[in-house]
Amino acid sequence: MLGKRKFRIGERMQARRGAPLAGATILTEEDEANIEAYTAKVGEAVALLNEEVAALTDGRFQVVSELFERKSALLKWLELRMPLIEPFLKHEAAKARGLPERLAELKQSVGADSEMLQRMAMAAGTIVREIRKATERNGLSGLYGKSGQKIGSQEGGKLRIDREF
Repeated sequence: MLGKRKFRIGERMQARRGAPLAGATILTEEDEANIEAYTAKVGEAVALLNEEVAALTDGRFQVVSELFERKSALLKWLELRMPLIEPFLKHEAAKARGLPERLAELKQSVGADSEMLQRMAMAAGTIVREIRKATERNGLSGLYGKSGQKIGSQEGGKLRIDREF
């Protein structure tokens, strides 16, 4: 049949009872597994962001769209799991796995990636503005007749056809 259900609060209470120091933060096996998984995912995110920055530096701009899905899924996973890890950031288990250093590395990588993407967006906006200016300047924005008057600006808005030669 069904086995006995386990509850996290019960596991935590049982771990506290067996703790040598009162008031110390106690980790359950699930907490340790969460810290381990989170540390691995942070390392994965750092590698992915560094890969994107290197590609942008090399001029391979198509990489941004190729990595977008992976990057957004990975950062969403980290964001959703943060409440499970946050209470234990200063715990020895997190320090032993190098989580604080990994998080500092992630912050630095996110900053570098953000800066590169902002530069890329600014450059694209500038290019679009320059193309628009050149098009408007050379196109004279409309059609003109023999006398140099704009054809669309005639009264009544109707085009008159002259059939005389």
